[in-house]
Amino acid sequence: MRTLVLTLFLTSWVNPLAFSQSATEAHGLIIPRDNDGMYVRNLEGQFEITWTSKTKVALVVNTRLLGRLKGDHLTYKIQSSKEVVTYFIPKGPVTGIKTTRGGKILQRDLQAAEKEKWLSENGLNLYFNQKPAREQLGTPDDPRFIGTWNPAIKPRTLAINGTKYEISMKKGGQTSVLLYNLLSVKDCKPFINRARVVGRKRGDVFIAEEIHLDPIGNQAALDDSKLPRYLFIGDSISGNYDKGLREALAGKFNLHHPPTNCGPSGKGANSIVNWLGAFDQPGRHWDVISFNHGHWDSKNDKATYQANLEKIIAQLKKTKAKLIWVTTCPVPNGYDLAGPIEANGKAPGRTAGVMKKYLNPWALEVVKRHPQISICDQWQYCKDQENTLYKDWWAGKNVHFKGEPADKLGHFLAQQVLKVTKEK
Repeated sequence: MRTLVLTLFLTSWVNPLAFSQSATEAHGLIIPRDNDGMYVRNLEGQFEITWTSKTKVALVVNTRLLGRLKGDHLTYKIQSSKEVVTYFIPKGPVTGIKTTRGGKILQRDLQAAEKEKWLSENGLNLYFNQKPAREQLGTPDDPRFIGTWNPAIKPRTLAINGTKYEISMKKGGQTSVLLYNLLSVKDCKPFINRARVVGRKRGDVFIAEEIHLDPIGNQAALDDSKLPRYLFIGDSISGNYDKGLREALAGKFNLHHPPTNCGPSGKGANSIVNWLGAFDQPGRHWDVISFNHGHWDSKNDKATYQANLEKIIAQLKKTKAKLIWVTTCPVPNGYDLAGPIEANGKAPGRTAGVMKKYLNPWALEVVKRHPQISICDQWQYCKDQENTLYKDWWAGKNVHFKGEPADKLGHFLAQQVLKVTKEK
């Protein structure tokens, strides 16, 4: 077994479990083992996890989903999927523990609590059917805000020593919370969850103290077993053409997209193992994979961008699927013109022409090293119809597509998928 590189995890004051400073963590896609544990798979390999009677399991939830908490259940919609998972909520009080990093951040939070009666949800953990052992505002020695959380009113509140504080993300951004006392190790089901595991090494085995579950849905649950499986990887542009792509391939492929905006190439390099899932298991293979990273890399440098693409491709090849690189769509003319490479070697950011001058040629250099990868040139498709279908889009200042222009991008990609698979 390969050696797992573990990260020091200092959490002695983060939550009531009070991990020791020797605690470590691992993360990855859950792969089945036996009743005593599981495996997690990541870029470093596959590693053995054992749980005990004391192992705590928490559900990772974006705070935007807390609005779906109704009475005794929480509905969890899997991103980029029609699948909805329902989690049942135990009755009783809910302890809320918001942890800061201390220092200036703690002082900022204390000032917001005093002046605005408001706390950010950053660093929030929730413990259902559990009363607070004590209630407190954060202090330099223990930077935790502890109280009773109430989701029944809007905005949600955290009551601390008789004072109610709004706890929300009203100043922007998004974050995730951990929900405890909902799940057990029996809910650590393989293939459909990622996990972050906190614990200790014992030889080659990782002993779990906590497991934080991130549901990614059952990719194969709604598949037609008679049809090939197609994974399309991309940022928000792939979300724009999702409808058109699915329309064009309806009845011909089972279509899937990772449960996230795939964003920059760095995210792709770090997440590709999770996105591919258990492709070596029956019914979870991939026949075709298309992929793109570009818009989020408009301020990246050539070496880093190309290295990330190589890492992604190395993992994609393991699936034995037909691979399609999708060129990055243009930045329209409403933006400032792309200038030269910056002094630090980075492309000039989201500017008109940046994809033609830099990102797409850089990507093409990489793709040419792998002749088994075909190309769907969405950039050229948009350019060819600059004065017709995409006339208004080219004149604007929005890289995203909607309506017929978006659908046609999906239809164009579908043609390449059918071509490489020889489907009719």
